[in-house]
Amino acid sequence: MNHIPNILSASRIALCLPLLLVDAMTMLFWVLYLIAGTTDMLDGFLARRWGVESKFGARLDSLADFVFVLAVGYKLLSWLKLPATLWMVIGLIALVKVSNAISSYVVKHKIEFLHTKANKLTGFLLFVGVINIGQSYFIPVVWVIACIALFAAIQEGHLIRNKTI
Repeated sequence: MNHIPNILSASRIALCLPLLLVDAMTMLFWVLYLIAGTTDMLDGFLARRWGVESKFGARLDSLADFVFVLAVGYKLLSWLKLPATLWMVIGLIALVKVSNAISSYVVKHKIEFLHTKANKLTGFLLFVGVINIGQSYFIPVVWVIACIALFAAIQEGHLIRNKTI
């Protein structure tokens, strides 16, 4: 039972291959997307509930999140019709996250991504928000998510640089 959260994280990585092979915006794509996203919500929850949290599990979860975001982003990039200012904010978030990874390496001699409440909220909102591609309200939804993601990234950097992790 103590391996189930890690199996869920690893399965999210494994699900990225079929995600990359199917056409975006199809029923099969969304089924795979929902299954992979569900593993993200369950792995940490179960690890905490069963008291089997580990550094390895947290790193595997972060890696699975990264691979999943890259795969979904790659498949949906052509569907994202976002204004240039929003792309700039997304670029700023990426820059802050890279800075955080570098800071983490300098401070702790390893790259670590924090599972703060703000980062968890961002992940959940991204997961749900992507489903709304093509809707008339999609751009305002992305703006809200981007603002929360920027806050989460800045907060994460603050925690890393103040060695409160």
